[in-house]
Amino acid sequence: MKPIINYLNCIFASHKYLIFSIPLIALVLYGIGLFFFSGEIWDLLKNSPAKLDDNALISISNISFMNWTVSLVIILPFLHLLFIPNLFYKTYDFTLPISAGQKLASYIIITLIITLYNSLFILLMNFSIEAILKMLYWNDIMGAFDRKGLLYTEISKYSVFHNSKWTLVFFTKLYLIFLFFPFCLFAGLYFRKYSLLISAAFIVFGAIIGVTIRSLIWNGYSERITNQFYIDFYDWGPLLLATILCYIGFYYFLKEKEV
Repeated sequence: MKPIINYLNCIFASHKYLIFSIPLIALVLYGIGLFFFSGEIWDLLKNSPAKLDDNALISISNISFMNWTVSLVIILPFLHLLFIPNLFYKTYDFTLPISAGQKLASYIIITLIITLYNSLFILLMNFSIEAILKMLYWNDIMGAFDRKGLLYTEISKYSVFHNSKWTLVFFTKLYLIFLFFPFCLFAGLYFRKYSLLISAAFIVFGAIIGVTIRSLIWNGYSERITNQFYIDFYDWGPLLLATILCYIGFYYFLKEKEV
């Protein structure tokens, strides 16, 4: 465990900018997304509830939670991990007293730390939006319900007023990062330039092939399949198998480079 800790300290010591770049990029892209994809919420943050009638207040309760923020949770970590392929081209990196397995484990731990750090900021911002909207509009919306005679009406669980709850649900999707991470490692290994775009292209191309094959196999027969395990495995089995093979292949690449 000590070699892994030392290696992590070495990497983070030369990439201290991540402490500031991760929240800064998350904040900037969050603001852009808020403006373009949640324009209604953007307007609510600028306006006062005193200017709205009861119908307008009730309509606010139907504004959906900010589901586009899941893309920030899943995609942004890959942007911050672009520095890892650069380590492959530093000869001294392969002379360090650390085994291939420990080095691979270090990359996975780095991915986990960056992913959680980024996700916590997205959660914080979604919670802040929810808290601000509740502070500004909640009592007025409840009052509008009462004045309209909607005494037992509840705000939808898919509303922006439950924004933080759905962000926590996004955390269950973090496994996708570790499914696709080895593809990015391989792209960074074999394509020094534009590795992220190339790995994304490979993933999209593979997904298109998988969907095409699936449609051909299941066409006209899907209603006959009743085994839930088979259905679940068919959805994730091939990708999981490819991911495991990529991790194993990358381990042996690191093994060959050991001095």
